[in-house]
Parts: sequence; structure tokens; C-alpha cells
Amino acid sequence: MADELPVASVRLIGVLPHLDRPFEYAVTPETAAAGPGMRVRVRFSGKDTEGIVLERRAEPSTDRALAPLVRLVSEDVVVPPEMMRVCEEVAARSAGTVGDVLRLALPPRHARAEKADRAAAEAESAPEADSAAEEGTVEEAESGPTAEETGEEIPQSAPSAASAAPAGRSGDRYPGLAALLARAGRPDGPVPRATLTLDPVDAWTQVAAEALAALDPAQGALVVAPDQRDVRRLSRVLTERGIEHEVLAGTEGPEKRYRTFRRILRGATRIVLGNRSAAFAPVRDLALVICWDEADDLLEEPRAPYPHTRTVLQCRSAEERCALLFLGASESVTLRSLVDVGYLARLEPVPAPVNAVRPRIVAMDQYLRDREGPSGRSRLPQEAMRVIRRGLERGPVLVQVPRTGYVPAIACTFCGTRAQCPTCSAPLSVTGRHGALHCRVCGRREDAYRCPECDRTHVRAAVVGSTRTAEELSRAFPQASLRVAGGAQGPLEDDAVPEDAIVVSTPGAEPAPAGGYAAALLLDVDAALGRAAFDADVEAVRRWQGAIALVRSADDGGEVLVVGTSTLPAVRHLVAHRSAVFPDRVLADRRELGLPPFRRIAEVVGDRQACREFLEAADLPEGTEVFGPTDLEGPDAAGRARAVLRLPPSRSRELADALRTAVAARSARKARGSLRVRLDPPDVF
Repeated sequence: MADELPVASVRLIGVLPHLDRPFEYAVTPETAAAGPGMRVRVRFSGKDTEGIVLERRAEPSTDRALAPLVRLVSEDVVVPPEMMRVCEEVAARSAGTVGDVLRLALPPRHARAEKADRAAAEAESAPEADSAAEEGTVEEAESGPTAEETGEEIPQSAPSAASAAPAGRSGDRYPGLAALLARAGRPDGPVPRATLTLDPVDAWTQVAAEALAALDPAQGALVVAPDQRDVRRLSRVLTERGIEHEVLAGTEGPEKRYRTFRRILRGATRIVLGNRSAAFAPVRDLALVICWDEADDLLEEPRAPYPHTRTVLQCRSAEERCALLFLGASESVTLRSLVDVGYLARLEPVPAPVNAVRPRIVAMDQYLRDREGPSGRSRLPQEAMRVIRRGLERGPVLVQVPRTGYVPAIACTFCGTRAQCPTCSAPLSVTGRHGALHCRVCGRREDAYRCPECDRTHVRAAVVGSTRTAEELSRAFPQASLRVAGGAQGPLEDDAVPEDAIVVSTPGAEPAPAGGYAAALLLDVDAALGRAAFDADVEAVRRWQGAIALVRSADDGGEVLVVGTSTLPAVRHLVAHRSAVFPDRVLADRRELGLPPFRRIAEVVGDRQACREFLEAADLPEGTEVFGPTDLEGPDAAGRARAVLRLPPSRSRELADALRTAVAARSARKARGSLRVRLDPPDVF
């Protein structure tokens, strides 16, 4: 054993839930360099297992013989003490294991990338070591002829961040943002946390870039966005302003990602951008964390223990005392509830004329429909055609539809029953103008469909997709350039939008041209609100606001037409400017119905018998409401059931601890059957 501190406490990665605790190992002379936060390999349960050293001790806590550390993987401190505490807190909030959280936080080690980065670090430090020798030649260089005397061209230096910044600052419209940045990174006093709902005239990339530029050069910052395209957009803005940064993306290869991870780890850069996987980035001297559009479902972790990125950032803000800022085109229900309880501050803009900060938004109300006559009830009324025609005179036009494909949903003309496949019960659809009904799951072609309710054969399109919409618009505007974004067509780059283009896009796939859209059309809003989910209206508003944020202001000729039922609260919320009526109504309804965020929800899904035994064995807190277990429906759900647990948020930690203990006990018993436990699942209702 090593002479000094021969005992190492190790947290293992990837072990069973009932083994999620520190284990002690003996430090050998070969592994004497192992310290807290370093990767090691140990022998556990007959195989080599990776772990993280928590601490070194002089004496073990047991009288049993200790197994030795097999080897020290790397001397890099990949998990600093504060990051380990963040992982432990995330695991406790998510009713999961610390080992699973560490698996999310750490990218796989790549030996070649580590070797290359070590060489790069030595090369970067070499000029600093030679600076003293170069100082002796400064006087000699200064006594030589100048560039003007020799006639040589004077090289121009790169523009600084201040000179590259535009004259108009979007962040100046939000006075509270400057106060938050002034408090960011200070070790004393309260930690500033706020939410900022931007007006459509303000691009989030500009506001985020201004906030990063206002930080002290020694302070670190982390920006998390849901989509990789959002990350690239912000990266371009920072590059134009001369702000150095790193992009840590999950889409990169293992070698490039680990090399970027090591650069962040050794403090080679202070600003890090990324998507969900970058929430654990080990930024040094972290002072500010910015999250764009936290309600996007891409920020929901699909791997155990399923923590939301918002939860990870909240834990980092509490542990590392860094400022937390949520940016968005619309305020989510969760953030609004955090504002109401005092956890977040709402940053309001300076009052300004409505036409200067947002486009002109009009909904197809009863007056416009009656004025047009029969065409006013159609999916593409004449008013929509006029908006597109006026918009094409000034720039590109955006048309947002809720679904991709041609006709993704078919219904009976008489009774409205959705057409389903007789074999697998999946929805029947049409892929072309003269195509037959077919199933997208099993591939069955249905040439003689009959409605199971009324036995009629005539069907209609229940939902029209982006491909069919583009086909209709191409016939109406043959002179315009037509582009389709999202679905099978894939994403459309921002610089691939011509000035005379009509862009038909699904929500979230809209490209963002440099000058913005001259007009936008929101189609099938009733279909978007009719989605089978308890948050369909809130999610629809978020997607619509994201499209509106890409349109020019009314002073610049921007206009938006919403085609749908104008009396719906969600549609009226779009027309009103910064109205609180709709979100307040949503919160009041959820409070009365006991829905999130006023209840902590847990979901238990698995084999029917395993689900029932788990609920019987779990020591749930008093007052926990248990719904189910109920059998799941579908071709792949045979023998599976689901149960939903509900409890007030004030006792959420008790529920998480109870579920975590029950999962560990089930693992120790080696109970049969598969089981999955999630806290705050997004699709529970």
C-alpha cells in the first residue's frame, strides 16, 4: 500500500441501484497519484469497473482486507468536488443513482484526444516560458527602422469584442439584466436568478452575446440551448464579436468531444456553448448560466435518471453560486410558478410602442370570415393569400403547420372517426395526391376502407401536412421559391432562404434568415390545440411564439395571420401584447386540478406484476395519491402496466427518497420483471 493516505473512497459508475454508495479500496504505489475527482479502474463483482475517487484517507472504516485499485486511468480531475455534489443532488431530486448521473456528466475517455490535448497545452505554455528571453531583445527591436520608414504594409489587428459589437444593444431594453450581470459570480449575498421573455424584435443570440461580453474576463459562463442549430447561431454571433468560446455538443465524435471537454476542464476557455449534454460542462469560475427555451422537449433527458436540464442548472446555481438566466420567446408555466414563489425574478423591458417591438398579429375572427364568404371557412382563406402576397413584395414568408407529411391523418366524412389500420391500429395516412390509404407502421394498403362506426366509405383529411401545404402554395404562387423544412425534408439552413421564398415548416424547424421574415402564417391552430395532452395549449403557444419571434416588427412591415378559432384563449393571447390573462388562467386551472407544477408527479411503468409489487413494497409518504396500476394499450404493451403517484411539491424530496429506496430494495432482492421510475415525466397526462 502507499505510504501516505493508503485508503481511497471510490464512487462506482454503472453499478446496480442498491450498490450506489462509496466503496473503499487500497492505494498501491503504482496508483499513489490517484486523487479526488480522478478516474480509476477497480475490481468489483468479478469484473473491472470504472469509478471516481472521492477522497484519500489514512485509515479504513472497516477491518476487512481492502482490494487494491487496479489502475489510475488518468490524472485529470474530471469531477471536481463541487461537480460531485451537483451529481449527488441531481440524483436525489430524480430518485436515481449517482452512478447514472456521472454517466451523463462524463464523456467517454479517449486516449488519443487526451494525448493530443496534453501536447497542445504544453505548446500553449511554451511561449509564456520564453517570454522572459524575448524581453531582452525588445530594446534592440525598438531601435530598428519602423514600418513607415521601410515602406512595409502595417498589419491590421483583429477587431476587439467592443469594436465588433453593433451600436444598438438589445439588452439595454431590459434594465434588470444589467443588475443580474453585476451580481454574477460574487461570493457574498444572494445568487441572482431570473427569467426574461424577449420581445420578437430582440434576437436571443444578441442578448446572450451582450451578457457574455459584459462579464469579467476571468469569469466563466455556460449557455445551453435545446437544438444544435441554436448553438451554431449563437456561436456565429460570438465569433463576429470576437468572443472566444467552445462548443461542447453531443453530436460530435468521441475524440473531438473529449478533447473539447479537456480544454474546458483545464480552463483554456471561459465560455462554453452546448445542448443538453453540456449542462454538466466543468467550466472554471462559473459565474453565469443561460438557458434558452427551457420548455423545449429536447432538454428532457431520455436516459436514467431522466433529469431535466432545468434541474441540473438549478443544482449548479445552488452549489457553485452562479447566476441563472432563462431566456425565451414565451414564459413557460414552470418558470412562471417559480416567479410566483420568489425563486426567480421576472425581468421586464422598458415600455415601447407595440409596433416597434413585434409584428402586427391578426387572427381570423368572425368579421374576416364573414367578409370573405364561403372561402373564409377554408383552411387557406383569401386573407391568408393576401398576407403571403404582400409579404413576398418585401421578403421571405413563413408558413407554419403542425404536422409533417402529406395527409398524416384521415377521418370519416360523416361521423369524424379517425381511420385506423385494422392490423396494428396505427393511423392511416396518404403520401401523395392520388395515393391510397396505407399504414405507416405495418405497411398495409387499405383500398376498401369502411368506417367501423357508421360503415361509410368516404374519408377526408383530418390533418394536412407540410408537403400537401407546399403543393397547394406552389400552385397559387408559381413565381415564388418554395422551401419545405422539417420532417423527411430535413432542416433548412438559415442562409438557404431566398428573398422571394415561401418557407413551409413544422414547429421548431423554422430557419432564421438574417433579415427576418416579412410575414408569417400560422395554419391549423385548432389541430395544434387539440393534441391529446394536458399542456397542449401551452406548448402550442410556445411554438407559435417561436415563429413570431422570427418576423420583422410592424414598423418594418412584418405581419402575422393566425388561421383558427379566434375566440380561443391561446389565440387571443397571441394577439394581446404581454398579457398575463392566459398564463394566469392556466395556473389557476392546474392548481384546481392538482396538475404540475402544483403537484409532484411520479410514474411507475413496467411489467404488471412488478409494478404492483413495487407499489406494495414502497414506503410512500403519507398523503400520496396512487392512480393505478392500469394496463397499457397498444401492440407492444402486452402485460405492461402504469401507475401515477401525486404529492404536494413541499414533500417532493420525501417522495424521491421513498422511490429511490424502493428501487434499491427491489434491486437487492433481484426481483423479476422490468420497471422504470420517473419523476415529473412530461407525457404523464
